[in-house]
Amino acid sequence: MGTTIPLEAGPIIQPGLDELCVAPAIGVLAALDATLAAAAQQLHAAHPDLTLGGLAFGEPLSPQARSAYLLLFRCVDLRTAIREYRHVAIDNACDQLDLPF
Repeated sequence: MGTTIPLEAGPIIQPGLDELCVAPAIGVLAALDATLAAAAQQLHAAHPDLTLGGLAFGEPLSPQARSAYLLLFRCVDLRTAIREYRHVAIDNACDQLDLPF
C-alpha cells in the first residue's frame, strides 16, 4: 500500500476567550474546521484505495473515489484558509487596540 493522501491542515483550532472577544467569527470557523477534519477522516476511511502510490501507478478510480479525492483536498484547503483567516483577524484586531504599552 502506498503513502496516504495528506489529510491534515494541522490540529483542529481551539480559540481562546481572548480570540473570541476580538473576532467572534473564529468560533463558527472552529466548528467548521472540526467538521471538515471529521469529513476528511470519514472520506479517507471509506476510500482506503486513495493512496499516493495507487494514484501514481495510474490505477483507475471509480467516479465516487474521484469525488472523494477532490473533497479530501478541498477540505485541507479550506482548513488552511481558516487558519489564515484566524491569524489575519487576530492581528487586525490587535492592531486596532489602543493599548498604553
